[in-house]
Order: sequence, then structure tokens, then C-alpha cells
Amino acid sequence: MGFTHQPIIGKTPASMFSEGTALVLEGGGTRGFYSAGVFEAFMDAGIMFPYIIGVSAGAANALSYISGQCGRNRQIVECYVSNPRYLSRRNLVRHRSLFGMEFVFHEIPQKHIFWDWEMFDRQAIRFLAGALDCDSGQTVWFEKGDITPQLEAVMASCSIPIVSPIVKYMGYSLLDGGISDPIPIEKSISDGNCFHVIVLTQNRGHSKEAFTHKFLLNLFYRKYPKLIDVVLHRHEVYRRQLELCESLVSEGKAFIIRPLKPLDVGRADSNTGKLLALHDEGHEEGAAAIEGILGKRGQQ
Repeated sequence: MGFTHQPIIGKTPASMFSEGTALVLEGGGTRGFYSAGVFEAFMDAGIMFPYIIGVSAGAANALSYISGQCGRNRQIVECYVSNPRYLSRRNLVRHRSLFGMEFVFHEIPQKHIFWDWEMFDRQAIRFLAGALDCDSGQTVWFEKGDITPQLEAVMASCSIPIVSPIVKYMGYSLLDGGISDPIPIEKSISDGNCFHVIVLTQNRGHSKEAFTHKFLLNLFYRKYPKLIDVVLHRHEVYRRQLELCESLVSEGKAFIIRPLKPLDVGRADSNTGKLLALHDEGHEEGAAAIEGILGKRGQQ
């Protein structure tokens, strides 16, 4: 089958960090294209992590990194993010989703910008994408083997409450994993990792505010009281996980990469120029961080 754009074929990385080294990814909607730029720097350097964990946009943008497709995420920004089928209020009216999930996760990778699933599948790493189980209020972690070319698990991880429908997958009712585990550092630690490269999509000093529209949660999710509770306490979880990340940095057990310039991009921003600038900032700052990461952790 032909693609709209010349396919970018995935490449095998030149080197792998030692076991116990994790790449931990925050979400953030289209702010996640900052992380995509950081991944470009990692691909330029030919380095891969044995363990990658992400939620929401962090998990989605990591797909192209794991498949070794340099430039793929940037091409998505250049060609499709400004398309109303990707992100628009029209989607919300027509499909009950601000992001056009069918367009983003099916049409683009299957018809327009080739995603090298076979290279992704061959990569000998552990990859986890988190989604929120609406019934239990807990994060469900989907392993790399659960990621099919249809990308259901990653779609679930990106489904923002209220502006996206619940995704049914593997017997679960799922929404955005960034609600229950906004920075999935605790899961990485519990899996035995001892050094964490953490890519955040907010400036230093950012803090989440409490969700104040409980009536909307009750309107949409009265059948899911544990989901409502998780949304209402998300700001507290974010603060706890961010403090843990900073503590690990001070102990020499982590390295944080995050936007250094003041952010001018929201989580649902579709401005091509702004997003390309953010992506390229991530590329530049990711490249600058590599020496520091190698100095702290080293490679096999």
C-alpha cells in the first residue's frame, strides 16, 4: 500500500544503556512534541534505553523513537497537527473527542506517515504505556507486546477525560494514563530501575491546580466514582511524583530534561509554528543533555 509521504524506515540503535536505566515520560497533549524532539537527539546519538515508560502523549511519541524513525514525529507536526481532523472542536461535536483518534492512530500511520511496527516489535526493550482503569481508579500498564498496529492501548492512554470517549480494551474501560500517573516514576522504581532519565513537558516550577468542575465529572462519570476521585486528586499525585523526581536528581539517581524556555504551548495547541519550535527546542536541549546523562550513567 502506498503512503502519502515517502516512508521513513526504522533503524536499529547503535548502543543500549545498561540494565536498570529507565526513560520516564510525562504526557501533556501537543506539548509532548517537546519530548519528541528530545527523542530525535537520542536517535541522532544512536542510543536506546532498555526500559521506557510513558503515559498519554509521552507514550504516543515514544513509538517513533522505539521504531528508530528519525524525523517522523516532526513530519506529523508539519503536515497534520493543524488539520481539523487531528485536533478541533468539530471533532468534539462529531465524534465526542477533541483529538480525532481514528485519524491520529489509524489513518496517519496506515495511510500517510508510515509507522514501522515491525522495527518497533523487534526492539529488545521493555516498553510500558499507562492508561487509567475507570472502574478501579488504578493505572493499567500495557507492555510492548500488547501494542498492536491498531494502537488501542496507546489510544486509551491518550484519551483525556470529558473531551474523549472511554476506550474499551482487553476488558478494561480506559482513559488518559496521565490522570492517575502523570509522571510514572514510581512504577519505574518499583520495576527495579536505579537510574531514570525523566522527560517533562512543563517548565521548572510548574504545579498542577485542583480540578474545580466536579459537576462535570458527576455528569459524565457517575458510574465511575473511583475515576472521579482520581481526577480530583491528580494535582496532589503530580506534586508527589515531581518532588520524588527532584529528590532522585539530588541523589544522583536521575536526570531531568524539560523545556528551558517559557512555554507558549497548551496541551491542545495546533499552531504548527509553535509546535515545530517546541519540537526543535526539545531536539536542541536533548542533545545538550546527552553528555550529562552519559557522565552519570555511562553505557555498556
